[in-house]
Amino acid sequence: MMKNALVILAGGKGKRFGQKIPKQFLKIGNTNFLNYFISNLDLSNFDIINISIDKKYQNTYFNHKAFSEKIKITYSKPGLTRQISSFNALKNLKKFKIKNVLIHDAARPLCSNKLIKKIISRLEKNNNAIPYVAYNDRQLIKKSKLETNAINVQTPQGFSYNLILKEHIKYKKLEFKDDAGLLQKSKIKINFVKGEKNNIKITYPEDIKFFNTFKKTTTRYGIGYDIHQIDKKSKNGLILGGIKIPFSKLKGHSDADVVLHAICDSIFGALSIRDIGYHFPNTDKKWKNADSSKFIIFCRNKLKDQGFSIINLDINIIAEKPKITKYVTKMINKISTLLQIKNTSVSIKATTNEKIGFIGKGEGIAAESIVHITDDKIS
Repeated sequence: MMKNALVILAGGKGKRFGQKIPKQFLKIGNTNFLNYFISNLDLSNFDIINISIDKKYQNTYFNHKAFSEKIKITYSKPGLTRQISSFNALKNLKKFKIKNVLIHDAARPLCSNKLIKKIISRLEKNNNAIPYVAYNDRQLIKKSKLETNAINVQTPQGFSYNLILKEHIKYKKLEFKDDAGLLQKSKIKINFVKGEKNNIKITYPEDIKFFNTFKKTTTRYGIGYDIHQIDKKSKNGLILGGIKIPFSKLKGHSDADVVLHAICDSIFGALSIRDIGYHFPNTDKKWKNADSSKFIIFCRNKLKDQGFSIINLDINIIAEKPKITKYVTKMINKISTLLQIKNTSVSIKATTNEKIGFIGKGEGIAAESIVHITDDKIS
């Protein structure tokens, strides 16, 4: 039996937001609200995620590749109401025999892992856990003119899976604003959990300012290194940084471009997705004599899939010969074009090995790369 599942309701139309596409898919920097929430989610809390999303938006606005390798993801069809969407998702999860389920609105992208863990912990001894926030503002009920405390219910709302499924079946002909409303209808005790005031629901365009104030910005670094032996039998064919240089070529399965290979490994490292040998093994004939520009384009797409951009790329080339200086500008322009970044974000330096060791004897060329990436928007 699977222990915990997460349902993300991303089928709303967001009419009050006044945009052509639903608000959960609105581009915010390098991402959107749905992808932002999942990218900041501690996936270890769940065995499976079900996303209620219209098929026409699924491939266009959800970065499936970035998350499907890390956790099982399924999809369910949104309904005309939130309740139908939630019910469809619960029915879709039935075959996985889960114990607990958290149901969350994609329009609440700022929900923290701390709150999620608190809800999951509460479900160990209770059949539901509903987050709320209380405000100090005075609330006036017009009919009775009485003063009362304002309590706002949030998501994700946690339930025993069997309980909430049963309630949906019981009240499928009625309509509720959230899943906790079904429990209230059956007079089941609500177990409240203190929520977070930052966990707002994005409803109107002005809410984006609040989101931008409190969103997390992730920055990462990666290091790459590559070295290849010089083919002294050759007099031409060297490729460095995607540029052809009139010098003896390097030995390798592909074009042996140590600069581009080091860049790839630094990006793979920053994204925590193994290394160049894993993605382009030298045992695969497909990559024999391959242009390493293809590897860089692959890395560029991986960055895009995970919502990251390059802030800075710093490259060192270590070689006794040839002299690199006059090729640096061409390399920077080539690399920035391949990665679709500003050439001012790329730095290339060259040094010798002071006649020491394998490189110092003129038998090889090496390169190292350090990349700094972010999921924040780069202007």
